[in-house]
Amino acid sequence: MESAEHVGQLLKGLEFFKDWSNYLLVTTVAALGWVTTSQHLTISRASRRFVIASLAVSVVFAIFTLALVPLVAEAIVKTTTSIYDVTATFRVFWLWGPEFRLPLKAVCWPQHISFILAIVVYAAATAKAAKPSR
Repeated sequence: MESAEHVGQLLKGLEFFKDWSNYLLVTTVAALGWVTTSQHLTISRASRRFVIASLAVSVVFAIFTLALVPLVAEAIVKTTTSIYDVTATFRVFWLWGPEFRLPLKAVCWPQHISFILAIVVYAAATAKAAKPSR
């Protein structure tokens, strides 16, 4: 299936991936806003700080992930079997400086892991705070 059809399928998969990353980014920003402004959280100060930091890291990597999507789309070639195999080339400073190469996995995994960590720590801290003391 080394054809235009294959490339089309890869681009469709990349589109779904972009949508997922975008939805996760919106959800993460909402969660970050809620955790940072809520005065009624019953979790410890340390847990709250960890959750805020994890959500912030997730937001940063989401932005990196979404920035790589068009570069990956441009780099897809017929021999590529997965969007995760494509390495995007970019410059940190638009027109000058060294070129860097980065696969999607390098930014989407930290995005997802930090989001999951924030959710797990928040849920555990909330459960611990809600536990009746004896």
